[in-house]
Amino acid sequence: MDFRDFALLKKFYAPYKAKIIVISILALIGAMFEAINLGALVPLLQLINSPNEPGGTLWSLLKTGFSFLHIELNFQNLLIVMAVLFLIGQCIIYLKKRVQTQIWFRFSSDLKNTLFKDLLSADITYHYNQKSGQFIDLITRESEYAATSVFVVTEILTYLFFIGIYCIMLLYISIEMTILCLLISLGCFYLLNILIRRSKKLGEKTVGISLRLTEFINERLNLLKLIKIFSNEPTERERLRSLTDEYIDNNTGFVMNGVKIETVFQVIIFGLAITILYIAAIYLHLSLPLLLVFIFILIRLTDPLRQLNTRRHELAGELASLEKIDAILSETASAQNIKSGKTAFKGIENQLCFENVTFGYKADEPVVKDLSFCIRKNEMVALVGASGGGKSTIVDLLIRLIEPQNGTISIDGRDLKDFDLSSYHHKIGFVSQDSYLLNDTVLANICYGSDLNNYNEAIEAAKFAHAHEFITGFEKGYDTVIGDKGVKLSGGQKQRISLARALYKKPELLILDEATSALDSESERIIQQSIAAIKNRFTLIVIAHRISTIENADTIFVVEKGVIIEQGSHAELIHNEGIYARYYQLQHAGNSTNS
Repeated sequence: MDFRDFALLKKFYAPYKAKIIVISILALIGAMFEAINLGALVPLLQLINSPNEPGGTLWSLLKTGFSFLHIELNFQNLLIVMAVLFLIGQCIIYLKKRVQTQIWFRFSSDLKNTLFKDLLSADITYHYNQKSGQFIDLITRESEYAATSVFVVTEILTYLFFIGIYCIMLLYISIEMTILCLLISLGCFYLLNILIRRSKKLGEKTVGISLRLTEFINERLNLLKLIKIFSNEPTERERLRSLTDEYIDNNTGFVMNGVKIETVFQVIIFGLAITILYIAAIYLHLSLPLLLVFIFILIRLTDPLRQLNTRRHELAGELASLEKIDAILSETASAQNIKSGKTAFKGIENQLCFENVTFGYKADEPVVKDLSFCIRKNEMVALVGASGGGKSTIVDLLIRLIEPQNGTISIDGRDLKDFDLSSYHHKIGFVSQDSYLLNDTVLANICYGSDLNNYNEAIEAAKFAHAHEFITGFEKGYDTVIGDKGVKLSGGQKQRISLARALYKKPELLILDEATSALDSESERIIQQSIAAIKNRFTLIVIAHRISTIENADTIFVVEKGVIIEQGSHAELIHNEGIYARYYQLQHAGNSTNS
């Protein structure tokens, strides 16, 4: 670990500082109880070895303690007190583990919620350049690994306390042998650090492979129909096998690196034990009780030393996950440029206007250029034009998914940025070519975004959307689960439920973005009937390629390359014999040929 790793841990652990301090105190108390028990072993063994009263500092301390408690100091009482102290120590360790477990799972939950919150808060343009699979992996898998680090770090603190206590006791028994142990241990840590640094690199690589693996699976499951149509199952299986093989190889390397650490440590400890026994017996001439206690403490010391190295190996991998999460959180924080205003949006009184609005995803390539127009309250407006002309970008600007780089968008003379974003969005109904349906009931889909599912209002919205009839034809009616992305519904049914969902909100502004482009003639006709039924009830904006969908619009804007080149009613634009009239003639001729 380096300074950067410590800074990262400090940043993420700040909310749990109090509990980490509690864990540290409990660990220290547990280590002290262990020390008292181990210290009592020397006089205990001396009593077994000789009937005479032992001397020395430890015996004097025990006499003082027992006298304070008004207990006679003898072999039986010493055993009982040691047993009681051991039980108390174990209770303290249990409490420590309990707090550790609580903070571990709380940290995991907080990471998941923070990631999800920040991903939802990030601007839509940020997500255009990302793969959703990596976010799924971060929230489900990497957050678990990263959260484990808090358990590992507090365990490392515990082991350090115990190692410190054991070393103090070893120094009391023999300074020479303890110094020898410390020198050999430092050499051991130097060798093991080389392997632990490799664990960090392998952990970082594992995170990258895991993200790619999740991205691949997520993408392919969303393309099942395409894969089957192209009979590409063997190729996709081979691609997955290649990824999983890479994941297995890297993970095997990580695990085996941990095994190497364990093996090297065990060899060093065995060599250390043999060396100490030889020196103690040949050169230092320690008494048998002291030698036995020294060896016993040394044996006890090997476990926290071994666990310390194992935990450092684990932490190296977990830090890689934490670093990736930190990077994504930093990215999403810098991608939150759409700020909410403070004024609650009550509705449109007169009109909404675009004034000299310019926007481009790249600074030198504007998608919308110096755009100006107004839409009156309860007016039906249509945007038509070639694909890529800027129609959907205009809608995104209006919804405030993106911000204009120049110009203003206003409602009744007030800049759109002044309005509270949540209250504004609650007044907007939106239906796109993609239906965005949940794997839930029809009722839940219609009422999505509302605090309560109002059955009667859902039926009213469904009737306006011409969806009530087919919904009631289902065995469970509005309680029918429609499957993943509405797979159990036809294209027209999906769109009508999407329209019902938009109408359920009783919006001030209703936007239909290519809502009929993928539908058959019958489904399109039903949607057109729905549009006719709701016309002039809301301010309605319709984007469509099919002229038949927007013939009855009050105003039609023809958008080409980010500018409005024609505007007027259907009749006026046909009379002008411009671009719109040509679109109409081409579609009319195509329909005549098809018929």
